[in-house]
Amino acid sequence: MNENHLSVEHLKVVLDNAPIAIYVSELQTYKILYANPLAKDIILKKEGNETACCYQLAGFDKPCEFCRANKLSESELFVREFYHPTNQCMYQLSGKIINWAGKAAHIEYISDITAKKLEVDRAKALKEELQRVFSSIACGLCVYKADGAGIYPILHNPAFYDIMGYSEQHIAEVEQETNFLGVHPEDLDCLKRKVQNAIKQNSTLRHLYRLWNDKNDEYRWICLEGTVKPQVDGTKFIYCVYSDVTQQQRLEKELTDANEQMQNIINAIPGGVAVYKVSNIFETVYYSDGVPELSGYTVEEYKELIKRDAIEMTYWEDTEMVISNLRKAIQNHTVADFEFRKKHRDGHIVWIHVQAKQIGEEDGFPLIQCVFHNISEMKETYLEMNHLVNSIPGGIASFKIEKNRLVPSYFSDGVVALSGHTREEFTKIIQDNVINMVYEQDRARVQTAARAALESGDVLNISYRTQHKDGSLFWVHLNGRRMGPLSESTTLYAVFTGMSAETRLYRSIANESVDGLYIIDKDNYDLLYVNESKKLFTNGNFGLGQKCYKALHGKDAPCDFCTLKTHNPDGKEHDMLVDSPDRAYATRFRETDWNGVPSYIKFVRDITEEVYIRKEKQRLEEYFQTVVKNLPGGIGVVRYKKDGRMVPEYLSDGFAVMLGMTLQQAWDLYREDAMAGVHQDDRASLKKQMQKYINSGKDNYEAVYRLKKKTGDYIWVKTTFSIIRSQDGESRVYAVYRDMTEERREQERVRKQYNDLIVQHYRTPGPNALIIGHCNITKNKIIEIIDYTNTNPLGSFGSVREEFFTGVSTFIVDTEEQKKFLSLFLSAPALSAFKRNETERILKCYIKLPGETKGRYVQFKMNMVAAPDSSDITGILTVTDITEQVVSEKFLQQLSVTGYDYVIDLDLQNDQYTILSRKDNVFSNPPTQGCFSAWVDYMASDRVVPKDKLQYQKNLQPAFILARLQKEKAYTFAFSIEDDKGDIFTKNMTVSAIDLQLGRVGLSRTDITESIREQQGLLNMIAYTFDLAGFIDINSKKLTMYTRKTVLENLAPYFIENYNGAIERFIEQFVINKQDDKNIQLKLDTILARLKESPTGYEFLLPYRYGETERYKQVNVLWGDQNHKTVCLVRADVTDMLAAERESQTALENALALAEQANRAKSDFLSAMSHDIRTPMNAIMGMTTLAVTHIDEKERVADCLQKISVSSKHLLSLINDVLDMSKIEGAKIHLNRMQISVFELLDQLSTIMSPQAKDSGLQLTIRTKNISHAFFYGDHLRINQILINLLSNAVKFTPEGGQVDFLTEEIPARQSSKNVRYRFSVKDTGIGMSEDFLIHLFEPFVRSDSVAKIEGTGLGLSIIKGLVDLMGGEITVQSCLGEGSVFTVELECEKAENQDKILNNGTCYGMGLSEDKMLAGCCILVAEDNAINAEITCGILDMFGAKTVVKGDGEQAVHAFQAAKPGTFDAILMDIQMPKMNGYEATTVIRKMERPDAASIPIIAMTANAFAEDVQLSLDCGMTAHVSKPVDVQTLKTVLRKTIKS
Repeated sequence: MNENHLSVEHLKVVLDNAPIAIYVSELQTYKILYANPLAKDIILKKEGNETACCYQLAGFDKPCEFCRANKLSESELFVREFYHPTNQCMYQLSGKIINWAGKAAHIEYISDITAKKLEVDRAKALKEELQRVFSSIACGLCVYKADGAGIYPILHNPAFYDIMGYSEQHIAEVEQETNFLGVHPEDLDCLKRKVQNAIKQNSTLRHLYRLWNDKNDEYRWICLEGTVKPQVDGTKFIYCVYSDVTQQQRLEKELTDANEQMQNIINAIPGGVAVYKVSNIFETVYYSDGVPELSGYTVEEYKELIKRDAIEMTYWEDTEMVISNLRKAIQNHTVADFEFRKKHRDGHIVWIHVQAKQIGEEDGFPLIQCVFHNISEMKETYLEMNHLVNSIPGGIASFKIEKNRLVPSYFSDGVVALSGHTREEFTKIIQDNVINMVYEQDRARVQTAARAALESGDVLNISYRTQHKDGSLFWVHLNGRRMGPLSESTTLYAVFTGMSAETRLYRSIANESVDGLYIIDKDNYDLLYVNESKKLFTNGNFGLGQKCYKALHGKDAPCDFCTLKTHNPDGKEHDMLVDSPDRAYATRFRETDWNGVPSYIKFVRDITEEVYIRKEKQRLEEYFQTVVKNLPGGIGVVRYKKDGRMVPEYLSDGFAVMLGMTLQQAWDLYREDAMAGVHQDDRASLKKQMQKYINSGKDNYEAVYRLKKKTGDYIWVKTTFSIIRSQDGESRVYAVYRDMTEERREQERVRKQYNDLIVQHYRTPGPNALIIGHCNITKNKIIEIIDYTNTNPLGSFGSVREEFFTGVSTFIVDTEEQKKFLSLFLSAPALSAFKRNETERILKCYIKLPGETKGRYVQFKMNMVAAPDSSDITGILTVTDITEQVVSEKFLQQLSVTGYDYVIDLDLQNDQYTILSRKDNVFSNPPTQGCFSAWVDYMASDRVVPKDKLQYQKNLQPAFILARLQKEKAYTFAFSIEDDKGDIFTKNMTVSAIDLQLGRVGLSRTDITESIREQQGLLNMIAYTFDLAGFIDINSKKLTMYTRKTVLENLAPYFIENYNGAIERFIEQFVINKQDDKNIQLKLDTILARLKESPTGYEFLLPYRYGETERYKQVNVLWGDQNHKTVCLVRADVTDMLAAERESQTALENALALAEQANRAKSDFLSAMSHDIRTPMNAIMGMTTLAVTHIDEKERVADCLQKISVSSKHLLSLINDVLDMSKIEGAKIHLNRMQISVFELLDQLSTIMSPQAKDSGLQLTIRTKNISHAFFYGDHLRINQILINLLSNAVKFTPEGGQVDFLTEEIPARQSSKNVRYRFSVKDTGIGMSEDFLIHLFEPFVRSDSVAKIEGTGLGLSIIKGLVDLMGGEITVQSCLGEGSVFTVELECEKAENQDKILNNGTCYGMGLSEDKMLAGCCILVAEDNAINAEITCGILDMFGAKTVVKGDGEQAVHAFQAAKPGTFDAILMDIQMPKMNGYEATTVIRKMERPDAASIPIIAMTANAFAEDVQLSLDCGMTAHVSKPVDVQTLKTVLRKTIKS
C-alpha cells in the first residue's frame, strides 16, 4: 500500500475526531460501514445498530424513494437537506463516492442546520414584514449603494414608483443604476453636485428638484432627503426619502403671488399707505410707493427723507394740528379723519385727506397706520365751484324735503345778498323752512307750485316777493328742480334771481318779464316803437322810423338771425341767435295792429345770465352725478315689487368697481334680479330681512351679506337701505354699499386675539398664582374661576360677580384696603374706569385666607377688554402671592436707608433742615435739625478739603438747587472731608426734588471712600497706561476728563458741559487732517452707533499735532457702566510703539530676505547634488546589468564589480556631503585634504563616463601629458565632481557621432615650488555657444535657448566655477556656435611626498579582500535587525576567518553576551537603530555588567548614522569605534585589526 495513503484504521481515527457528523454506507447494499460519535448521536437509534442500513435510519424499510445515491460522484460533494422525523431537526447532507477498504461506498457529512433554518425563516419573515411596512409608507423609501463607480439601487418601495410616475421602460432603467433619469435640465447639475458632496462628506442631503412624471405627462416637484452611511467594505449606503411637494410649491407660489398682488394693490391705492412708530417723533416703519409721489419724490429719494421725523414733511401751518389729531386718535383708540397740507418738492401745496388708526406697538411705542388720498384737485374744484356759485347773479341753494318743509342744506352767498342780510341773520329768519322768507301773501302760491314741481319732477319756475332788510318788498325769481326720485328725504336744487322795477312795470304788459319790446312794420320792417328795460341793441338811440335791422343791429339788410320769417307769430318764446358771441337772447312775437299799421309786437329777453346759470346748473348736476357714481362701494336704486322681487333701476360706477366689474357686466348680472349676486347661503336670510324691513315701516335699515365678484370670489358688504313708498304698493329702495371684507377679517383677528388672551391667561398663570379667572362685568357674571388656594371661593360666594368680589374682599385684613378693593373691582367703578380708557385695575394688600394661621401679601389684578362680538366688558382676574416680593422690597428699602450717612428733609424757603435718618458714629453728621446755610458754611470752611470747597458751596446754594432740580429730578456730586486726625473721607451727596412748589428737597449722603480709593487705584493704573481718560454722560452730554497729571497729583478732574462743542474745538486745534473721516469717530452720535454694533468696545488711531511734531494717539472706546448711560474714552500715545513696530517690520523683512537667500543657496546646492548623484548611479545600474548579463564570465563580472565599487564610493562621498548640513547652510563648503592619484582619478572618470558616452553614440578619449608628479593632496570628491560635471556636459550637448577629448597635463606651478599644477581640458564637437551667452555662462540657472529641450537645472557650471574658485584655480572656455567647446580647468595643489612609495602602495579601488584569515579563531557577536545587512556583515567576517553570532535587537545581544562565558566573544558589531533596545542602550548595559570582559570587549558601532555628532555619541556611551554604512570593507578590516587584540 502506498505510504502516502492513510489506512482505514488511520482514517477512522481522523474521522472520529472530526467536528462534524460523518457516516459511510456501502453503495450497493446501503449498509452502514462507519459512523463517527457525532453521527451516532444523530442517526443511530440504539446500541448495536451499527449494521443498520441508511434508509432504516430515515424510518423506511426499503431504500428511500428520494435517494440521490445515483447522483453522487467521486469528485464533487452532492449537497441536499434532510428532515429527521425522530428528533424533528433539519440537517444538511453533503455526500460523495469513496473507496472504503476496497468497497465502493458513499460518505455523508451531516450538519445540523435547524437553528440556521429558523434564523433564515425569521429573517425571511422580518424581510417580508419590513417589505410590507415599506410598502404601506406613503413616501418613497429607497436604499442605494455607492462604490465610487456609480450609484446602484438596493431597495425601492411601491410608493417610490407612484411618486416618480416612471413608465415601465424607465422603471427597468432605474432599477439597474441611478442615472438621474427625468430630472429637469435646469436642476440636474445642482442635484448631482449635492449628491456627490453628501457621499464625499458622509453627510445628510435635502434638495428640491423637478422630475418628469411619465404618468401625469408633466414635471413634478420632488423633495429628496437622504443620509449617507459608510460601510466596512469601503462602499457607502444612501438612505433616501422622496416626497411629491408639487402642490406645496404651487401653494407657496400662489402665496408669493398673492403677497406681490397685495403689495401692488397697496401701491395702486391713490395716495398711499404708511405706518409710523410714534415716540417723541414719527418714525417711518413702512410706506407704499404712492406716499413719496404725494410730495413729488421717487421711492429711492424718499428712503433718505424717512430717516428724519416724518412730521417734518407736513406744511408748517398744519404741523401742530396733525400731531394733535394723531396723538388724540392713539390716546382714544379712535380713527383720525382730517385734511392737511404737504409741501411739494417744487414748492406748491398738496392737499391730503388722511385716515389714521393705531394698529399695534413696537418697542413699547404705538404703531399708527395712515391712509393718504391726494385731494388737491377736489379741493381746487370745490373752491372753483364755490367761486362760480357765489359769482352767479342771485344765488344757488339746495333743500331737503322733510314733512312738507324746505329745510336748507346749502345756500350760496348770493342768496343772502338778495335780501341784504348777513348769513347769520338769514339763517335765523328761515329757521328750518325757506318758505319763511316768502312774503305771506305769496306763500300759498309758492308752496303749491313747489309741491307740484316736486311730485311731477318738472322745473319749478316762479316769482314771489320777499322783504329786504331795509323793510322794502322786492321780487325774487325761483327756478328749481327735484334731484332723484321722490322720497321723504328728496333734495331740491334751486336758483334765486332778483327782479328789477322796470321788469315789474312790464309784467302788466306781458306775463313774463322781457328786456326789450319792439313794434315792427309787418311789411317793410320799419321800427315803429322801442322800449328797452336795459340797453340791448339801441344803445340809447332808438332810431324810430328806421329799418329794424338798421336801427337795432346796424345792418343794411334783414338780419340772418331774424325769426320774424322763420317762426310763427304765436307768442311762443324761442332763441334768437344774434351775432354777438357773448350774449344770448330769447324772443317771442305776435301780430298786432299798431295805429292801423299791421305790425309785429316782439318781446326780447337777454338770457345770457340764464344760459350761464343753466350751464352752471347742468355742470353742477353732472358733478353731483359723478360724485354719486364714484362713491366708494357704490349706490343702487332698487324697486321692491308687490310679489317680493327686487329689480334694480340704478347702479353706480362705484358699485361695479367694488365687484371688480364694468358697469355693463354689473347690469348683465343684476338687471332682472337684485339678489342675483348674493351668496347662496345669504340669499334666503337677506330676503327675509328685507321683507321684515319693508313691513316695519322704518326709514333705514342695515344688512351684512356677501356679493359675488367678477372673479367668482365673494366680498362682505354692509348695505344701508332707505325706502320711499309709493301708493301702488311698490317701494323704491335706495342702497348704499360699503365693502367690509377687510373689516370682517379684522374682526376675526380681534376675536382670535381676544380668545388667545383668555387661553394664554389660563395657560400661564405663574408659579405664585392663587386665583385666576375671568368674568363678564357688563352682565355681572363670573365665567370661570381656577382656585389654587383650596378655599373654593366660587362655591362660597357664587357666580354673581358683585357677590363674588364682595365675598373675596372679606379676605382682606385692613378695613381701608377692603373699601379700596370694592371701589376698584365692583362692576360700576370698573365700567366707569373702562370708559375712561383705564383698562387695568391693580391693588396690593394683605389678606388672610380661611383656615390659614398667617396671612400673605397679594396683588389683585384685573385687565378689562371688550368682547369682540357682544362688546361686553370682560374682566381677566389674577390674584398673585407677592409676599416674598413685598418682603424683599421692604428689605431693600431698609438697606437703602441704612446705606446713607444721613437723609435730610430740606426746607429751602425757610432755610431749615431736619434729619430723617442717620447712622451713628459717623464723622461730620449734622445735628438733628438746624439752619441749612449755617451748616453748609461750617462744612465748607472747616471740613471740606480745599479743592472741593467751591464745588460743595455751589451745588448746595438754594438758587442753584432749584434751577438744577427744575431741569432734572435729582443730581449728585462728590466731595472730600478731613477729620480731626487728618484722615480724608470721600462723600457722595444726592440732591432730590421732593416738592419744589413748597421748596422741599431731599439730601442723602453716602460714604464712597473705599470705592474712591479703589477708583483712584484704577485711575493711577490708567494714568500709567494712558495719557487721558474721559467719561461722557449720555443724557447731559457732560464730559469728566482725567489727565495723567490730575490723577497722579490728586487734582480735581476737568468738567466740560458740552462734549460735542468741546470736541469741535479739539479737532480744530489739534487734529492734523480736519476733513478726515476719522474725525467723525469723535462725534458722540458715531460713538453710540459703533458701541451698538460692538458692545464690548472698539479702538481707532488718531493723528495728532503736538507742537511742531506729529504724534499718533490710540483711542479706546467702551461703555462706562452696565446701564450704558456713560461712555468711557481712554487715549494713549502710540507714536513710539508704531515706530518700534516699523523697525521690527524692517528687521523682519531683512531676516526674511536672508532666509530666502539661505534657502536659495540650499536649493542651489541640492540641485547640483541631484546632477552629480545621477552620474555614478548610472554607472552602478549599468555595470550591474552587464554583470548579470555576463554572469558566467568571471573577468567581465570582476571588471563590472570593480567599476561598481568605484562609482559606489563616489556616490557615497556625495551622499555624505549632502547629509552634512554644515556644508549646506550659508552655501559654504569645506575642502578636505587627502592623497590623490592622478591615474586612479582618471581611471575612475573613465569608469563612470565611458558607458554614458557609448550610450550617446560618442567617442570618448582620455589622455595624459607631461605627468611627472602622479600624487598630490586635495579634495578628491570636489575635483571628481568638477571633472565629471564638465565631461557630462560635453556628452549631453554633443550630437550622436561626435567626439569628446579629455586631456590631463602637468604644467609649472605658479604659487610655490612645493605645489604641483595640473591643467584639465575637455574638448567636444557639440553644439557650441554664442559670444553673448558666454558672458553669462557661469551665472546660476542660465541656459541657452538652443538647449531648452535638454534636461538640466543650469546650476552645474556655476557650481564648478564656485568649486574652482574655492580651490584657488582657474576655469576658461572657448566656444563657437555649431562647432564645439573647450573647457580648461587649472588647479594648483600641494605636492605629495615619496611619489615612488606611494605609487607602489597606492590604494586599490577594487574590493580589496585579503585572502588570509586574519581573524581566524575569532568569534564576533553581531547585533543587526536588518536581515540583508546581517548577511552582508557575516559574509565579510567569514572572509576574514571569523565566526559570527547574530541577534536581532539590542536586548537579545545583551542576553547573549550575558549568557556566554567571559572571553567567548572577541568583539561586538552593534547597529544603533533597533527595536526594543537600541545600540546606545545595549552598550551602556554591557559596560555596566560585573564581569571581566564587560569593560574591555571592543564594541564597534556599525550604522547609517554617519554625522560627526553620531560618532561622538557612540564614543560617549562606551563604544570603541564607529564604522558608517554602507560599509567600506577596507575600513572595517582596518578597524577590526586595530581593536581586536592578538
